Amino acid sequence: MAAELRLWAIGVDEFRQCFAAPPSLKETLLPISDSLQPPETKAQSHNLFSKFGPLMRHPESGAVIRPLIPNRHDAEAMMTGRFIDSDRLGACWVLTQAWLDHLAMSHAVLDLTPAQMDTLEFDLVRAGVPTQLGIRHLWRHSLDIPLRPTNTMSIGYMAHDTVLELTDQWTSALTDLEEATVQFATSILKFTSPFPEYAETRHAPVDLIAWWASR
Repeated sequence: MAAELRLWAIGVDEFRQCFAAPPSLKETLLPISDSLQPPETKAQSHNLFSKFGPLMRHPESGAVIRPLIPNRHDAEAMMTGRFIDSDRLGACWVLTQAWLDHLAMSHAVLDLTPAQMDTLEFDLVRAGVPTQLGIRHLWRHSLDIPLRPTNTMSIGYMAHDTVLELTDQWTSALTDLEEATVQFATSILKFTSPFPEYAETRHAPVDLIAWWASR
């Protein structure tokens, strides 16, 4: 099974504001959904059905609704915390990802299969890292947002202070890890190492939001 881990450095409270967005934040978020729209093609059909005239044509001004492409209606529903129908969940999570990419201080995408996750988890414990600082704990705490996850994803966050502790513990354990897991652990540490600097540049703590999904 192919799978990936997405990471963002952003305060979880800052992210939650997206779902009850004040006007200034709406001005930032709305154009993001527009940017995800593909160019519209308006090729006219000249087959037999076109001879039936306007009754057989789709209105050119009507928006085309695509399952995994968010639109402005999705954005407005999310920013006001309204219920999202099941058929728009995928598109809304695509938009959520785009919002996080735009708002976060940094973000990363790493390949991580279930087998690799199990190996890393076992190796960290064997090297003395506390279980509460394992890879799956990156997304242990719920984001508490009005958007339910799909059945192919796990998403949550790790608080700033815990990220600092994880960085210290994993760094100390590197020399005791198996060669196969060192590279991935190093990739995570490359992302978490700047967190002490983030605390100096932001008035609020910068947390780590993690999203693991199969694909």
